[in-house]
Amino acid sequence: MMNMICGWLIALAAAAFSAFVFHAPLRIVYFMTRIDQCFKWLIAFLGLRGDKWIHNDQRGENRMNPVILYADGLPVELKSFHDLSFLGGYGRVFRVFDQMISGTLAFGIQNDKGRYFLKYAGAPVVNYLGNPDDAIDRLKNAAYLYETLSHPLLPNLADKAETEHGFLLVFPWIDGYPLGPLTDNYQQMRKLPVSDRLRMLDSFFSFHVLVSLNDYIAAGLTDNHLTIDYGDNTLYLNSIDDYAKMPVMNVRGRLPGSPWYLAPECYHTAASLDERVTIYAMGAAALTFLGNRQNPALSSWESSPALFHITMKALAEDPQRRFPSTEAFLTAWRQGIFDTPFI
Repeated sequence: MMNMICGWLIALAAAAFSAFVFHAPLRIVYFMTRIDQCFKWLIAFLGLRGDKWIHNDQRGENRMNPVILYADGLPVELKSFHDLSFLGGYGRVFRVFDQMISGTLAFGIQNDKGRYFLKYAGAPVVNYLGNPDDAIDRLKNAAYLYETLSHPLLPNLADKAETEHGFLLVFPWIDGYPLGPLTDNYQQMRKLPVSDRLRMLDSFFSFHVLVSLNDYIAAGLTDNHLTIDYGDNTLYLNSIDDYAKMPVMNVRGRLPGSPWYLAPECYHTAASLDERVTIYAMGAAALTFLGNRQNPALSSWESSPALFHITMKALAEDPQRRFPSTEAFLTAWRQGIFDTPFI
């Protein structure tokens, strides 16, 4: 077993080294995304937490031997028992999301007022490596952000509540599909008219101007958090749990989120992180919706050259070469659209 594990880690390290040596900065992201996924699969398979190999944990907190609870007949997989009886006060559970790595559970709930999305922190989630108390703190911070940063990009916060062992948020249910992790969902978005994708990006950008004006930075972004309701082609951001108040010092060595959306300084321990991290994420979103993330080039860009060059400036490896503010980026972006007669 240990030989197999060492082989995996050596292969991953070799891939990362190759990416850094032989590929341009933006191409590195593609390899880092794959490496992230491999580590998550390996962790989930082996039950690795911290510096321990969990095998027959007496407390029942074993990823290989989870506890299965039931909510209205639907299975909920956890590391150990957790009281979920509070769900009955919100309605009937029709969907369960129990494999998230963020430390939260989520449920689709239906009652006589409609369908809702309930997000809960406090349970021993199987794919979460941290402390449930930390997940509770992040969700409480997110509740404050949802109330402070009210914007069409965010689902409306319908309710928040303390439970005996946790904390929850309730939102209206969105009949949409996240961009990830399924490739088909991403490709479906790319088939939308460019005008619709530009409209979605404008909403994403204007929200992040609001984020910066309130002295927060974007963190924790992944394709999974970007959901599109194809009924009216509306984009929603369904998680801001990791958005952080400035000033931010990178004490982790790597900010949470997908490598696609993380600026280079998000990997540097002791780096001071500011608004330019958010500008990078805005540029990454533009590339996600209109370009080729693996090999950015004007030839694969689906809009005007002006917008491509604005995007690449936002994605500059050196933070000093990016736009000075999110507002400056949005102003340049909107001017680029205005100057393009066919949009």
